[in-house]
Amino acid sequence: MPDWLPTFERVQPWHWWVLGALLLILEVMAPGVFFVWLGLAAFALGLVVFVLPLSVPFQLLLFAIFSVMSVLVGRRYVGRLALGGHEGNDLNEGASRLIGRTVTVTTSIVNGLGRVRVGDSDWRAQGPDTPAGAIVIIVAAEGPTLIVREVAGS
Repeated sequence: MPDWLPTFERVQPWHWWVLGALLLILEVMAPGVFFVWLGLAAFALGLVVFVLPLSVPFQLLLFAIFSVMSVLVGRRYVGRLALGGHEGNDLNEGASRLIGRTVTVTTSIVNGLGRVRVGDSDWRAQGPDTPAGAIVIIVAAEGPTLIVREVAGS
């Protein structure tokens, strides 16, 4: 057997680095985020083996420990990043993200239908008859139509 191949008696640091690189390449081709953590564990173990000559069984044990640790830590922090942004939470909610906002009627609501100004755009509105310029609150959304009610005192 060639000297460069790993055996159960001999695994060099560069073997772990090659494994780490292969796992990172696999991460690019596979869906999700998993192999990156195993690749980072392999790189870390390569550094440890470079500094401390360890037996192969102990290297395998350390690789298992490093892998579990990196997956747990990675999932914890990547999960926080994915949930941390407010914009990502609203992405598929459409008009329902506007519920609770007060807006101005731009086209009088007559027979239950009119238009309101939300930010810099007009939206179709449904609610009680209300004159243009009145302040209303968005209480629900049905597709692109906002359900509104008058704000007390306006």
